[in-house]
Amino acid sequence: MMINNKEYYKITGEVNADFGITVTDPIIKVFVTAKGVEDTGLLQCEYNVYYSEDNYLNGAYFFKASKDGERMINFTYPIADVPNWGWQTYKDDQKKIIADTFGIDVVNIELVQED
Repeated sequence: MMINNKEYYKITGEVNADFGITVTDPIIKVFVTAKGVEDTGLLQCEYNVYYSEDNYLNGAYFFKASKDGERMINFTYPIADVPNWGWQTYKDDQKKIIADTFGIDVVNIELVQED
């Protein structure tokens, strides 16, 4: 699924692609929704990874990551780990979600706002 929100995250580090290579300094777009969180306590997360900012900005195809040897399609994240989740904080909270999910230090994730 193409994610059409107006921000993306520049990563300084590596992500393992689902097709067996390691990508250095990729772009990650993420869409997180709280739908159903009252019942499950989990945020629903969709994401796309791009080789580079240039590839992303030029409309290149995205890919998924591999975690623990398995292709990670989409994932959930405990809302308890981002207790201030909401409209005012979601962009910074998404950095924490990316950091925790992909094993990247949060200081190596930069939010970029699109026009």
